[in-house]
Amino acid sequence: MRRASTLLALTCALLISQTSLAKIWRVNNNSGVNADFTTLQAAHDGATAGDTLHIEGSPNPYGGASFNKKLTVLGTGYFLEENLNLQALQQSSKVQGITLNMGSEGTLIMGLDFQGNGVSVFTDDIIIRRNKFCGTYSTTQDYYIGTINLHYHSNNGAIAANNIIISQNFGVRVAINNPSTGVLVTNNLLQVEAYHGDQTTQSCLGAHANAILLVQNNIIKRGKVSANNSNFTNNIMVNGFFEGVGNLYSNNIASGTQFGIANGNQQNVTMTTVFVGEGTGITYEGQWKLKAGSPAIGAGYGSTGGNPIDCGMFSGQNPYILAGMPPMPAIYSFEVQPIGSNTDPIDVKVKVKSAGN
Repeated sequence: MRRASTLLALTCALLISQTSLAKIWRVNNNSGVNADFTTLQAAHDGATAGDTLHIEGSPNPYGGASFNKKLTVLGTGYFLEENLNLQALQQSSKVQGITLNMGSEGTLIMGLDFQGNGVSVFTDDIIIRRNKFCGTYSTTQDYYIGTINLHYHSNNGAIAANNIIISQNFGVRVAINNPSTGVLVTNNLLQVEAYHGDQTTQSCLGAHANAILLVQNNIIKRGKVSANNSNFTNNIMVNGFFEGVGNLYSNNIASGTQFGIANGNQQNVTMTTVFVGEGTGITYEGQWKLKAGSPAIGAGYGSTGGNPIDCGMFSGQNPYILAGMPPMPAIYSFEVQPIGSNTDPIDVKVKVKSAGN
């Protein structure tokens, strides 16, 4: 018994020691800033498994990176110039694509601006959450769309990437290229590039015939959804097409007959009755909130009078968060007294708040 107790104590001490050794690294490529790294790849290479990379806002991209270690990557969010009082500095954390190889299991990517670039996953247990994948050309905000691609393991072409969470992302395509399982696609805005047009048959969510997905509370803006033997719940299909067999559909809303009318599904719904839409004072993301009287309000699976559940990306267990900010403290106001003296020191007023989980 004493030996067992001693072993347990040593194990706990080792775990605490490993946790305390995890480090937070500053990544900033702005001129005059003294940060740990100026590129995403250099930050990955210099960090140790279990560390956190804070990718700070900048007008310049941090490049792409190939990962082979577990890291937490946190950006500043996006659309910060529209969503006021969230970040004092309104630059997003721009990156040019990430590849997640074996060894990076457990990695979390959050709050980044991919600007039309994507993520390629060659391993298990990955969370891709609260990122913007669309990119702007001229005045079209979703002219470019980045893709989250799931592949086989980077060291074994017979094992597909499994246990992947794709949640609360804006303007993204998803491609499950192999028989992955445990894939959760929830509270995203899924779409293809604007230049294809709203009636395109290009795929915004495509899955291997033997992949198994749970797809819930997404908004499908445009593009084709292809999946088999998967579960679709509380989604809203604004435009697009659906194909597949063996799927379970419940409490989805569609502009056409994509989901039928069984199991709480609604079809041929006029989308102008669903969302607040574009307008003065409405942010680009905010147009997808539900308007008063929307047929999506309380229409979700399991909804009750005391606990209403809506369809769409702003409801469910992981509601979409405007601007994709990570749930950590952020400075949203910074005021400095311009003049001071020995008798009247310079006053600095900082306001900090955190986004929800």
